[in-house]
Amino acid sequence: MTMMMPRRAIMITTCICIWFSLQTGQDLNAQSFIYGNIKDSSGSPVAAANILLLKAIDSVLVKGTVTSAEGDFSFTNVPAGKYLATATCVGYHQSYTSTFEVVASDHKKHLGTLRLSESRVDLKAVKVSARKPLLEQKIDRLIINVENSITSAGSTALQILERSPGVTIDHQNSLIAINGKDGVMLMINGKITRMPISAVVQMLAGMNAENIEKIELITTPPANLDAEGNAGYINIVLKENNLFGTNGSYSATLGYSVRLLSQASVNINHRKGRFNVYGNLSYLKIRNKLTADTYTKISSGGTSNEIYFLADRIGGPANFDGRLGVDIEVSKNTIVGLLFSGRNNTYTMDENNRNDIYQNFTLDTVIRLSNDEVNRWTDYSANLNLQHDLKKRGKLSFNLDYIHYINDQLVNYGKKYYDHSGTFVYTQNSRSNKYTPIDFWVGALDYTVSLSEKVIFETGLKQTISALTNELNFENSMGQAWIKDKSFSAIYKLREDYPAAYTSLSMTMNKKTSLKFGLRYEYTFSNLGSEDKKDIIDRKYGNFFPTVFVSHKLTKNTSMNFSYNKRITRPTFSNLAPFTYFVSPATVVVGNPTLQPSINNTVKLDYVLKQFLFSLAIGKEKNSITGFQPESDSVTNRIVYTPHNLENKKTVTGIVAIPVVVNTWWSMQFNITALWEQINANYKKEDIRLVQSNININGAQRFTLPKKYFIELSGFYQSPYLDGIIHRAAYGSLDIGIKKILPGKYGTISVNGSNVLNTIKLKRDWNLPDQNLVGYFYMNPARGNLKITYS
Repeated sequence: MTMMMPRRAIMITTCICIWFSLQTGQDLNAQSFIYGNIKDSSGSPVAAANILLLKAIDSVLVKGTVTSAEGDFSFTNVPAGKYLATATCVGYHQSYTSTFEVVASDHKKHLGTLRLSESRVDLKAVKVSARKPLLEQKIDRLIINVENSITSAGSTALQILERSPGVTIDHQNSLIAINGKDGVMLMINGKITRMPISAVVQMLAGMNAENIEKIELITTPPANLDAEGNAGYINIVLKENNLFGTNGSYSATLGYSVRLLSQASVNINHRKGRFNVYGNLSYLKIRNKLTADTYTKISSGGTSNEIYFLADRIGGPANFDGRLGVDIEVSKNTIVGLLFSGRNNTYTMDENNRNDIYQNFTLDTVIRLSNDEVNRWTDYSANLNLQHDLKKRGKLSFNLDYIHYINDQLVNYGKKYYDHSGTFVYTQNSRSNKYTPIDFWVGALDYTVSLSEKVIFETGLKQTISALTNELNFENSMGQAWIKDKSFSAIYKLREDYPAAYTSLSMTMNKKTSLKFGLRYEYTFSNLGSEDKKDIIDRKYGNFFPTVFVSHKLTKNTSMNFSYNKRITRPTFSNLAPFTYFVSPATVVVGNPTLQPSINNTVKLDYVLKQFLFSLAIGKEKNSITGFQPESDSVTNRIVYTPHNLENKKTVTGIVAIPVVVNTWWSMQFNITALWEQINANYKKEDIRLVQSNININGAQRFTLPKKYFIELSGFYQSPYLDGIIHRAAYGSLDIGIKKILPGKYGTISVNGSNVLNTIKLKRDWNLPDQNLVGYFYMNPARGNLKITYS
C-alpha cells in the first residue's frame, strides 16, 4: 500500500467534514454544564441545600451537590438526556423542577431559581433518600458506581475490576479481559492512558478506589473513540467536586493481610466566578504474600525431564498519584482548561524459590534461588483543552496531550546449584536492568452540530505519535566483575503513528426509534528495530471501522437496542520485541516479532424490561492474539512462553442483569455472563479446534439498618475456561463491608473484608503429551484482608 492511500482516505473524510460544516454553520456523548440558584420564599439565598439531579424516566440519582453561601449550585459533565432536579434543606419543604432536556449541542443550561418554602411539619419525620444503583447497564456499557459500594472502601481499582461482571484478570500474564476478549484499552476521565497492558495492571493495583466515582465497561465504543482494543474500553471516572468556594475531602485506610497496608487521599477544589482550580493527591502501599507451584514435563531423546518449581514471594506496590487542573470561562461561549498529572508506582519484591529437576523420575539437580526486584513506573502528562460554542447549535473542541512514561526495572538473581545428594556445587549470580522511556503526543479536533432537532452530525481528526526505546542489559557475575551477556541484551526502538478521521450521524426517527451511524478511518505506521538490526518490523496499513447503533422503544417499560462495530488490536511492544525474560532457569518468556494485528466484528442485541436487561453478542476475531502460551524446547529442556496469532476466535456472549428490591431496607443486584467460544489455530503445522463455554456470576446485596448503618455483601464466581491451550480452574471471591454515617459533619467510617475466603487463586494446566506439553501452574496472587477506612 502506498503513502497515497492514507492521505487520500483522510483527505476525503476531511472534505466531507468541511462540507457539512459550511452547509450548517454534538455528539450524543457530549457533556453539558447545568447551573442554577436556590432561594426561599422571601428571596434570600438558601445555603447548604442538597441538590440532586435525577433521571426523569425512573428518578435514579445521577449527581448530587450542595449549594454555596449564595445559594448557587452546578453540575458538570452531564450527558444528553431528560432530567429533573430536587432540592431539600432542613426547615424547608422539598421542591422539584419540571422535567428538562439536555441536548448534545447544549454547553450550558441554566435552570433558573428554585424556590423553597418554609416547613411547618415535624422535621424528624422527613426522610429523603436517593442513590445510584451499584450496577447500571446501558446500551453500550456497564457502569459500576464505585462510590456507592461499601466494599470498595480501602480497595484498589484492580480489585474493583476483578469483581466486576464479565471481567477476568490474568495475574500471570498481566492481562485484563472483558467477556472473553483481552484487547482492552484503559481510559481515565475519558482519556486513553496508552500504557502497555502490563503497566496498566500494575498501575490499577496501586490506584486507590477512594478517588473513583465509577468505572465504565464500554464494549461497543462509538466512532469518536479509537478503534484499538477488540474488547473495548475501561473508563475510570474520578470523583469531581461541584461545590462553590473552597472545599475538599480526605480519606484514610489502614488494613492487614500478611503485612500492614495503608491508603490515603485528599481532594481540594476552589470554584469562584469564572475560575475553577482543583487537585488531588493519593498514596497507597500494599505488601502481599504470593506463592506459586509449577510443574513441567519435557521428553527428549528417550529421556524424561520433569521440573518442579516452588516460589515464595513477598511484594507489592507503593503508589503516589496527583492531579492539578484549572478551568477558565473565557467568555460565555468558551472554556479553556489545563490539567497536569503525575504518578509514581514502585513495585518491590523479594522471593525465595526452589527448582527440583528430575531425569527419568530420579532427582538430578536442585537449584535454590534468591531474587529481588524493583519495578518503577513514573509518568507525567499535560493536557490543554478548549471548548467553544458556535452559532447555529454547534460546538468545537480541541485537545492536546503530552504523556511521558519511564519504566526502570532492576532484577537480581542469586542461584545456588546442588547435586541429587544435596551437595553444594556452585553459585551463579545474574542481574538484569530494563530502562524504557515512552513519549506520546496526541492532538484531537472535534466538531458537533445539530442539523435539526432530530439530527446531530459529528466529525473529527486525531493524530497520535509515539516513540519508545527499550534498553535491556543482562549481566553475569564472574569473580569481582559483571560481564554483559549479549545474547540477552539489546536496545530496541519502536515508533508508531496513528492518523485518524471519523464522522457520525445521529437521528431521532420518531418518539420510539433513534439511529446512530459512524465511520472511522485509522492508518498505522509501525517500525521496530534494534541497534544490530533495523526494520525488524516495518508496517503501514489502513482500515475503516464502521459502527451502527439502533434503539427502539417497544412499550413504556420495554425497549430493544442493536449495535455493530469493527475493531482492531495491534500487537504491543512486549508482544513483538524478541526479548528473553527468565521466570526460572527452566522457564523463559520470549516475544514474537511475526505477530499480526487482529480484527474483530461484533453484533449485539439488547432487550430491556424496566431495570432488567437481556443481551446477546456474537463476534468473530481474525488473527486473535493469545496471551503467552507454553511451548516445549527439547534442546534446552525449557518451557518457552510466547504469544501467537490464532486463525480466528468465534464468541457468543449472553448477559442477564437482574435488580431486585426486596423491601425498603434490602436490595440486590445480580449479573450473569455466559460465554461460548470456538478457537481455531494451527500449532506446529497441525490444525487445532477448541470449544469451550463458561459462566461469570456477579452479585451484591445491600442492607439499610437503623441509626445510619449499612451492610453490603458482594462477590463473584468465574467457572473454568480455556486461555489458548491452557485450562484455567474456577475461582471467585466474597467481600463484606459495614458503613456508619457519623453524626453532624464527621463523615463516615467503614470496615470491610476483601476476598475473605481466600478463593482468588490462579490454577492453570495443559495436557498435550502428543505436543510434548504437560504441566501446571498454581498461584495465589491475592490474600484476604481486613481494612478500616475513615472519610
